[in-house]
Amino acid sequence: MTIDGDVLEIELDMDLAEVIELKKFVETRLEYIESIEVIGERDRFSSSSLFALLFSIKKSKPDISIPIIDDGALGLSDYGSLHWIYHD
Repeated sequence: MTIDGDVLEIELDMDLAEVIELKKFVETRLEYIESIEVIGERDRFSSSSLFALLFSIKKSKPDISIPIIDDGALGLSDYGSLHWIYHD
């Protein structure tokens, strides 16, 4: 996880401990973050808690850009394609 200006860069394969650390990091900085980008490999993930956190962030701040959530689908080699519908 790195922050470059107003863009937070995370990796998809974060485990639960890393997701908890990310939550604590974002709590105090959410008003300054304009985008959360996934960097690195996108073929697998370690914990669904990352998706729960990203959806929660999106609900708390609808104008934040989270392309992995905004796209509505994610192709994973181990799990196939995941699809969702996001409603405000």
